[in-house]
Order: sequence, then structure tokens, then C-alpha cells
Amino acid sequence: MQQRKPNVTHPVRRSFPFAYLRMTSFLSIGSCFALLFAASCGIVVQTSDDDPGDDEAVLFMEDAEPAIAALPYVDHELLIQPYPGANEQVLLALYESNGATPAAALPEIDTVVLNVHPEQFFSIAQTLADSGLIETVQKNYLFQPEAIPNDPDYSIQLHFPQVGIPQAWDLTTGREDIFIAVLDTGLDADHLDLSDRIVGGWNVFNNNADYDDVVGHGTLVAGVMGAASNNGLGVSGVTWGCPLLGIRVSDTDGRASARHIAAGILWAVGHGARVINVSFAPLWSNRVVQSAVKHAFNRGSLVVISAGNAGGVNTSRGYSEALFVGAVDAGNVIASFSDTGPFVDLAAPGVALYSTADGGGYALASGTSFSAPMIAGIAALMWSANPNLRPTTIQSVLRSTATDAGAAGYDRSYGYGIVDAGEAVAEALRQSESPDATAPTVRITRPASGATISGRYVVRVEVSDAGDISDVVLSIDGVPYATDARSPFRFVVDTNEFSSGAHTLSAIASDSAGHSSAPNSVTVTFRPWSQTPGSGTTRITFTYPAEGAAVIGDVTIRVTLADADGLSAIEWMIDGVSVFAGSLSGTSSGVSFQWRTAPYPPGTHTITIRVIDGLGNTATGARTLTVP
Repeated sequence: MQQRKPNVTHPVRRSFPFAYLRMTSFLSIGSCFALLFAASCGIVVQTSDDDPGDDEAVLFMEDAEPAIAALPYVDHELLIQPYPGANEQVLLALYESNGATPAAALPEIDTVVLNVHPEQFFSIAQTLADSGLIETVQKNYLFQPEAIPNDPDYSIQLHFPQVGIPQAWDLTTGREDIFIAVLDTGLDADHLDLSDRIVGGWNVFNNNADYDDVVGHGTLVAGVMGAASNNGLGVSGVTWGCPLLGIRVSDTDGRASARHIAAGILWAVGHGARVINVSFAPLWSNRVVQSAVKHAFNRGSLVVISAGNAGGVNTSRGYSEALFVGAVDAGNVIASFSDTGPFVDLAAPGVALYSTADGGGYALASGTSFSAPMIAGIAALMWSANPNLRPTTIQSVLRSTATDAGAAGYDRSYGYGIVDAGEAVAEALRQSESPDATAPTVRITRPASGATISGRYVVRVEVSDAGDISDVVLSIDGVPYATDARSPFRFVVDTNEFSSGAHTLSAIASDSAGHSSAPNSVTVTFRPWSQTPGSGTTRITFTYPAEGAAVIGDVTIRVTLADADGLSAIEWMIDGVSVFAGSLSGTSSGVSFQWRTAPYPPGTHTITIRVIDGLGNTATGARTLTVP
């Protein structure tokens, strides 16, 4: 058995605390810095209203769905995705100044895992979201394998003829170069019906080569899609010839975190997996896993995910790069436990499937955990029949050849219907992949050409293409500045890193077919803090707390600003250390931030606010406060 080390790196970096900063607007006359609070779904931080939504940092977005909000999560880990272009040293300072320590990274999807103290979990998350450097802050949710164990004495695999598997076998039983990755609780590599089918794997959870099954779930899943067949022993799998990669992503209780599922997908892609099965739920709206799925899709792999076994109706639309699979019973009726909603793509048998069991035996089990590998195996047969197909074509053929069930056409229980393996493989053979000959188009929508920008500014780029976008590269004055592979495409530009004056921003998009767009450029003026004139006329008035006041805990500092020449940018500092910078607009505004004093030693501390007006003049104001 081949054992291979993953190419997913987990650097541990050192960083150092900060203020707990929450920018808010308590007075707004044509101006900005508004925090939009959504009580049940997290917090959207908007730092400028000149183009609402452009400077948003999303905090705990998935909590908008009750089924997600109810999940357990790792209470000492935050998953963050900084804006492309965010300065690495500034990020490190931000982490440590808030008591957060980088523990691991998924560099392929620009995700950092931060260790935090559980008692400061929410306050640190809020501070990071408010920093202007972070695009998303997420909990590291824990997901259960989606299985319902049942009677182990049933040996007839009725689900194969139910969806036309024998007809698919007449066309292909699988190729040895089409690898299937089983992201699960591990595999029993000594099982006689699996040992010749497994060619390697990795334990992502412990970062070692021991991917032995710790619960038994993964072995059941693997048997459905790839048990050795035509060998006079036990059961058959959907594929007879496609090799299996066992990737353990779970802890010893069978729970897998978003972080480890994403890392497992990245490992699978790096080791040649064409099909990747993930039998955990609910993953319909997890942004970290979605980023990994998109990475796989853009590199020619397809991820298949179980819909979930809670029997609930959900509103999430999932993500287009994956296939979400519900379960039907032997009568082609949607199973009572199968989750439904607009995220569901297809349905497959998932009730009373007989498969390989950990320890060398066999067992009967039900759940969307087993409908997903049915379709993963069929996708592998389709690629075996026609290896040149793109993932989007595999998806399209599976949907178009499915047997309609439920309401006519697409519905939220069966998706596009119940998979038909024979028709899907036959149609895959008939497909002739038309090369994508169209290059994407790209446009910088923010800032506008001729604009003047200051502080940390979020650049927005829109892209369109007939296929799938791999990434967008933003260049400044012809030099590549940052790359974004996540839609919507956003970059943070810190003008303090550049000289004052005119600069050219250019964006180029590339698609998965290898085509690149013509560059789209805008010319803007940078007005960094260090380059702006003094003698500003902005009126800065601290309204709370009073000069010299003793403060403890979380204290909200309020300031009003006014300038007839307009307000352009703002920066907050504590004891001379910058904690936030962003854009302003209008001629008057009220701003505030919440200072978490706990990390600061007793004594006198100075809060400074610096403002740039519409003419580029800088004004500063300060307030001295005492921490007892």
C-alpha cells in the first residue's frame, strides 16, 4: 500500500494584543462608518457608504441558518480569510495584539486557523471583523457523518439495478487512473473486499499516515463506491477499477471540522483524485469548505457531498461547484431523514445499503452518507468512459439524465431527479467537450477612475466568463499586488505603503481553461497618511468619555467630525499604535469605537484620531484615559 505525505502545509507563525475595536456611527449626516447588526446571522461591518457592501467583513455568516447555528464548534479556533493584499506583518500584529495565535494555514484557499482563548472567542472575532483586513471570520464547526446504522444480515444489493448500475457496467467498470478520494473517518485497508482497491491515503486530523478507520463509517462509504467486484467475495462497489484514496478527516468520535474537511479536499486534489466524496453534513453554506471545493473544481476534480440526515427544509443554495445528494428508499421515495432545499442537486438510494464494515465484515446502513458515494462512484465511471470531460460537464450530464421524481422538473426534495447510472455513462461517452475559446472579461467597479483614496481601501472587481474563473490578479503600476481566487473578488489596498500621487490599478482574470482577460485599468490618486499635508481644518470633538476619565472593561469612545471640504479618511491609534484605518465621506459624521481595556496595563493611555479632509489636509485629536 502506498503511503504519501500531503503537500498541505501548516506553518505556525508568531504574532503579538490590540484594542477591541468596533467602528460605529452614532451620528451620520451624509456620511459613513456604519455597523450593520443582524442579530441572528452575525455582523456585517460596513466602513463606507459611498458604495454600500464593498467594504464588508462577514462575521459568523453561517449562523443565519438555524441548522448551522445549532452545531457544536471548536471554541478555541477561528477560521479567517484575509482580504487579498492585506499586509502579512500587519495581520500578524493584529492577531497577537488580540491574543490570537496562528496555529495552521490552508494557503491554497487563503485561510488561517487562529487559536484564541474560549472566554475571548466572540470579542476577538468581532475585533478581527472590524479591522478592515479580514474578509470573513468563521467558527470551526464540527460535522457528524451522515449514517443511520441498521440490520447487518441483509445481503442483496437492490440499489444497483434501481439506478441502472449494471447498464453502466456494460460500458465501463472503471479505469485505474481515475482516483476517488474518501474523506471520512478512515478506511479499513485490511478488509478483503477493499485491500486491493486502496492505493494510499493520509490522516489529515493527526497529520500522519495512519488513516485506519476509527468509527467504521468510512469503510461503509468506501464499500458503496468501490468494493472489489467480480471476485466471488462479499459485495460489489459502483466502480470495479477506480482506485480509492483514504483520507481521515475526523476525530476519534467521528466528527470532522470544517478546517479538516477543507484540508482533506486540498490533499486529495494534490494527489490526483478526480472524484472526492464528503459524507458529512450540513455543509451547504460553509465558506471554508466551499473555497476548497472551488479549488478542486478549477483543477478538474468534482466534490460530492451528502445532503444531511436531519429531515429538515433549508434555504441555502449550496455552491455550484459541488453536487449535494439526497437519499431515496427502494421505492424511489425521498427518505424521511433526507434534508431538502434549493441546495439539493440529485437523489440516489440511501436506505438499507449493504456494504463493507470495519473489521472485515459487512453491514446494512442508511443515510445520505451512502447516497453521496453512489453518485461519486457513477461520476468516476463517467470519467472512466470519457476522461476528457470537465467537472461542469459531468454535473450537467448527471442532472440531464436523472429520472424526474416529485414535482415536475427541478424540485427541492429530489433536485434534478434520481440518478440513472446507465444513461449518465452512455451520455458521457457521447459527449465531445467543446474547448472554452472565450476569454473572461473583467472590470474594476470600485474605485472609479479619477478617484482619490486614502487609508485601507477595498477594491472591487467584477468578472464574467462562459466557464469558471480561476483567479483575479490586481496590479498596481504594472506590478502584481495580490491574487484573489474567491468570488466576489475583493482586494484591500493600504495606501500608506505607496507614495502620494497618481497610481494605476489593473485587474486581469483567468479562467479554468487557461484564458486570461485583457486588463482593465483605472487611474486614481493615493493620499497616504505619511504623505498628506498638516494644518487640517477638520473639527474633531471628543464627546465621551471625559478627558482623564478612569475606564474599565469595554468602553465606547465617541467623536464627532466636521469639515466643509469633506471627509476622506480616518485612522484610530492607541498609544501611537494604529488600530484601524478606513474611508469617510460627507462633510460631517459621528464615529466611535469600543476599546477593550483588559489587555492594557494600569496607567495612562492616549487615544488618537487622525482625519484626512477632501483637500488632503490632516488633522488629529487625542484623549487621555486611565486604566485603574
